[in-house]
Parts: sequence; structure tokens; C-alpha cells
Amino acid sequence: EKVIIAPSGVKQVYRYFQDDKGTQYFYEAHAWFDRWKWIQQMAVQLSQVWSQTKDPAYGDRAAIIAGRFAQLFPDYAIRYDYPSAPKKFFPANQKWPYEGLVPYRGAKWNWWAYGDIPVQIAIAYENLKEGAYNWSRMDSHIGKDTDQRIVQDLLISGYEFTAANPEIYTNMSPGMYRDMVRVGRILNRPDIVHDGVNRFREFLKLGFFADGWWKEGTVSYHDQTIGGLESVAKAAKGYTDPADWKGERFENLDLTNAMPFYKSALNVSQQAIFPNGHKLPLNDTWANRAKPVKTDGFAVSRLWSSLGNAALAAGNGKDQTMLNVNWSGNYGHSHYDNASIILFANGSELLSDIGYTHSKYRGWTLHTASHNTVVIDQKAQDQGTLSKPVTGRLMYYDDQNPKVKVIDLDASPAYSTATQYRRRLIFVHVAEGKDYVIDRFDVEGGETHDWFLHGMCEEEGKLETSISMDRPVKTLVPEWGGTAIPMNQYDSDIIGKKIHAYSYMKDIKAGITSKPWTVTWNYQNSGLRTHHIPQKDAEIFSFRAPSVRLAAEDDNKLDNFMRLGIMQRHTGSKSSFVAIHEPFQSKTWIKSVRADGDSYIIDYELNGKNMQDRISLSGNEISLISSAGWKYAKGMAKSGILKGTENSGGKHNLELDSAQPDVSHIRLDFPDGSSLYFPARNISGNIIQLDNDPGFSMDNDGKIRFYTFPHNEYSEPVRYTVFSKSSK
Repeated sequence: EKVIIAPSGVKQVYRYFQDDKGTQYFYEAHAWFDRWKWIQQMAVQLSQVWSQTKDPAYGDRAAIIAGRFAQLFPDYAIRYDYPSAPKKFFPANQKWPYEGLVPYRGAKWNWWAYGDIPVQIAIAYENLKEGAYNWSRMDSHIGKDTDQRIVQDLLISGYEFTAANPEIYTNMSPGMYRDMVRVGRILNRPDIVHDGVNRFREFLKLGFFADGWWKEGTVSYHDQTIGGLESVAKAAKGYTDPADWKGERFENLDLTNAMPFYKSALNVSQQAIFPNGHKLPLNDTWANRAKPVKTDGFAVSRLWSSLGNAALAAGNGKDQTMLNVNWSGNYGHSHYDNASIILFANGSELLSDIGYTHSKYRGWTLHTASHNTVVIDQKAQDQGTLSKPVTGRLMYYDDQNPKVKVIDLDASPAYSTATQYRRRLIFVHVAEGKDYVIDRFDVEGGETHDWFLHGMCEEEGKLETSISMDRPVKTLVPEWGGTAIPMNQYDSDIIGKKIHAYSYMKDIKAGITSKPWTVTWNYQNSGLRTHHIPQKDAEIFSFRAPSVRLAAEDDNKLDNFMRLGIMQRHTGSKSSFVAIHEPFQSKTWIKSVRADGDSYIIDYELNGKNMQDRISLSGNEISLISSAGWKYAKGMAKSGILKGTENSGGKHNLELDSAQPDVSHIRLDFPDGSSLYFPARNISGNIIQLDNDPGFSMDNDGKIRFYTFPHNEYSEPVRYTVFSKSSK
């Protein structure tokens, strides 16, 4: 047991069970916590019933609950109650800082200090106060001045303990701002209301990319953050400061006016979805947990250049196909997955991303190897920082052609060892229900390159290969890697010396080939065949690995649900992985795939006729000619220097150094090597009007300042590149 002497001299005892590994389990205290949550709800409900009935049987009970909390709260020890971590306690009267803890991890009221303002008790108190409850009734029950103690020793004290933490603007912050505003209004404390509103305003400036995404790049935390901000605006709506307030004055406050980004941020929540309405499982996003969003029934391509993500799409109804590719940085809740793809077709994620989990297999879901990308030297991609981000560079993007859509991505910042880490994706829409993707991944740097493709998370299905895969392999974990079993989600070990990501791969079988080969994932209602054009003596490995999702956060079920994957290995400093992904419903439809140098020839049947597409990837050029009567070419590139910006009156214009032809997009290359890609609404001479706010401005001296995340500044020239439409 842990014994704590409270400021009043009372002895507090926390009993626990300790297992043979030293882990402590506070079962009794957990039961207290559940009772603590329940009785707060009862206080609110009792106060509401009293407000309607004025029956003291309800009002007295609500007042006693609130009053007793106020009496006991000063003795509550500060605790560190992080899941799966050893518990720590600090003196009850100690405000931030707490040794060894980051802000908000030392909590007095809740288990996390973002929730340390007792807002439910504040609501119960407000109901009693507004109904003119006779607080003297408490004198004989729990003591005098109960209402004053609730205000001072519980509500204001809870606010003060919370506000003592330094502000760090996380996805949890808006809920805290909401509670500040609500308690400030209940207590008629404009200073507390203003504190919450001022933090809210600063939060808006610091946390969002220009395209509306919350900086962490996860749909789940984006939705949580937007919902939190909405709750602040709702709590503050209509607030007016008292007449004697001396600071900035609020009159009938409406914080939605302070959220000009809100439309684009809300659009993200509505647009970051698969054709079936489920959320894209990017980074730490819960797959299939949220209610599906209603869709329009036709596929739409999306570009979120500031975040670092895009989706190419085509088709209608059940024939919609979507290819998503990610190159976002690491700003919290990120995965090590630059240049990873997700392929959705025929109603399912055929090449999938697991998404978020709190299970003990979290380390697998974070690692590069669990994503559809390339692992260099059996190591995860670099973590990245604000000063040295791992965000990729979008070199070319085109979603305008009805038959061909293209992404050319330089993701080399993901690995400091990589001089090239480039993925080119050509999405070809042959007809409704017939789409394929040319996928070329060029890697240079390191010695061993492992290209992963993972099948569906929702169904294991069956895997077939055109080459013999009959050699069992016990493990692919390198000599320096570990094979320990994770105990909880914090045993992530991205480095891999204790728990290497390859240790999650089971039932491994190997083959070798220098000739084109195919792998086919067969599922109940759909399938995917991938045609590979390998380099000489490519090693191929098939495997089963945890799909995680269907275990529904139950650690005991994680090994019951697997997905099927392929890893293609090439040893040497330079690799080119080439594949053609062919989704199908009941049967495959591409007749043959072959290479002719840097050109790839696809034969198929369309409307009873034999057709042939020839796709050429030569240097930076991309072209396609189809015997079906259509063609595509990348267009001629033209570059120059950005001369100025204009962001006013709803217009977002870029001034270039020379007049340009009609273009659909413009790429901006910044001095630090980063790039952004923007759709162009129209062009007039040397002025390009963008569809949306680019998130930065240029002053008269040519200095660039981003007023959106990550708030970079540049004094050196910014270059632009446009691609003419004339040859498309």
C-alpha cells in the first residue's frame, strides 16, 4: 500500500496488488474512480430535478455531494495516473511543476489535468444557485458556508491548479478552454472567461495547416479537436462582460467569427473518407469506429498538400476506386509511413493501413513495416522534428484528366540514409469498375530495401502467387533485432533492439525470381492482383501479420486476426520496385503486363475488344497512350520566382515573375527543400488565383511568413513550377 499524509493530517491509503513483474494494480482505487464519476453525474441530475420540483430531498443531496467534494478536494493528492505506467504522488498543495512530468500529467481532480476543473459540480452548483437554494440547510448536515467553500475550495481552486500548467496547445486543450469559460460564467468571473477565450484564439493561430488539417494529421484527432473548438464557441456564445470589467470587452460573444479556417477544417472531416463513408485510417485514426459519413456516390480526388496527403479517385457507386498516399511529417500521433499507400476498390480497403490502437501491438501499427511502403535496412523511417521534418516533397500532381491521374512524390526526408526515395503512382481509369495503378518506387541509399504490401484488415482471405513460395523462413528479424513480446502499448520499440517489427510476421515463406510474377489476394466479395516486374534475383516473402482492428482492443484476441502480406527484398544500394495493381470483383481482367525499358505495356479487354495501354516513365516525364483512343502527357514545366502574394477580400493570389499559360496547379519550392502544391482557380497574365488560402504571405522585402502551422519563415527566394495543359 501507499500511504499519504494530507495537508489536514488525514492519512490516505492506496492499496494495490503487485505481480511478479513488479506491476502494481490499484483495483480499489479504480473502483473509487468509477464511483467518483458516477456521483458527479448524480449531483447534476439531482440538481436538475430540484430545479423543477423544489423538493429538498433532491436539492439537499445535490448540495451535500458538491459540498463534500469542496471539503475533501484540498486534501486530494496530485497524482500521475498515466495508463500502464507506475503511479506517482505529489503533495496536495503543490502546483506545477512536478518532477519528471510534462505539463498536465500531474492531476488533482481527474486522471489528466486537462479535466481538473470540476465542471459537473459547477453545473450542479449553478442549478442550485439559480433556483435560490437555501444553503443554510447544509449547516446541520456538513457545516457552514458550504456554497462559499464550493466556489473557493473546489471550483476556483480546480481552475488555479489547471491554469498553473504551461500552455502547450494540444488536441486536449479545447476541452479545458470550454471548462474555463463555463465555470467563469457560472461564477461571474470574467477573468476566467477571458483566460479561456484568449487561449482559444491563440490555439487557432498555432495548430492548423493551411488546408484545414489539425497538425497531427489524423482524422480522429482532427475531429476531436474541431469538436472541442465547437464546444468552446458554444460555451461562450452570447457572453457579455459585466459593466465594471476593465479589460477587453466582450458583447454578445460569438467565437465562430474568430474561426475563419473553420469551413476548411470541417471539410476535412467530411472529405477524408473512403467511398464507403469510413474515415481514412491515416496515422492514429480509429478505423471504422466513427459513424460513416454520407457520400455523394461518386469518387473525388483530394489534395492536402500542406499536411502531406492526397487521394486519386474515379468511378461511381459500387465501382468507386481510391488510391491514397501519405507524406506527412511527425507532429504527434504520427506513424512512420511516408510514401505509404492505401488502395480502396469494390467496397473494401484492398491494400490497408491498420490505423490507431491502444493494444499491446501498437508498436507494429506505428512501424514502417506495417505500411505499404519501403523499409531501408530493416529500420523504421526517421522520427523527424519541427526543425528537421520528415515531410515528403510533392513533385507533381494532376487529377484533372478523366482517364489518368498522377502523383510523383519525393519522400527522401523519411530516411536520412536515402538519397532517393521516390514513388510515382499513375492511376488509370479504363472504365467503370476497371481501374489499375502503375506503382514505381525508386530507392537509393542503405544496403537492403524491403517493399511491403499488406492486404485487407477486415478479412484475411487467401493469398496466391505465380511463383513457388515453398521455402519456410523462421524469422526475418535481423541479428541486431529483438523478439521479445510486448506487454502493453508502450512497448513500441521503434528502433527494434528489444522488439523488432519483423517479429510480428508469422508463417513466412520465401521464393526468388528475376521474371515478372503476380500475387493475388482473394476475398469474399473482391480481390486484388498485383503484377510485379522485379529486378534480378529478387527475394519474395509471403507472411501473416496481426491485422489488429478486428481484435477490438482486446490483447487476448490480437493473434486471432491476421492479414496477408508480401515483402519483396532487393539487396544493393539502388532499387526500383515496379508493380501494376489490378483490383477486381469476381475475376481478373488484365491479360498481360510487360516492361520495355522504362515503359510498361498493359493488355486487357474492353467491350469485347483487345486494348493496349503503354505507359512511359522516363526521367521526370510521364506519358500514356491507349489503343482505346485516349492519351496523356505530363506537360511542359516552366519555373520562376514568386514575386508577391495577395490575401484579401476572399481572394488568394500569387504574383509570378512572368506571365504563364493556363495551368491547373502550381508547385512552390521553399529554401529549406520543402514544397507545396496548390490548385489554381484561374490565371491572368502573371497572377494566379488559388482556390484556397495558401497559409502564408510575402512582405514588401520578399520575406515569407506562414501564419498557419508550422509557422515557417523564409528570406530567400521561393521558386515556382507550373506544367502546361497543352499536351494533355
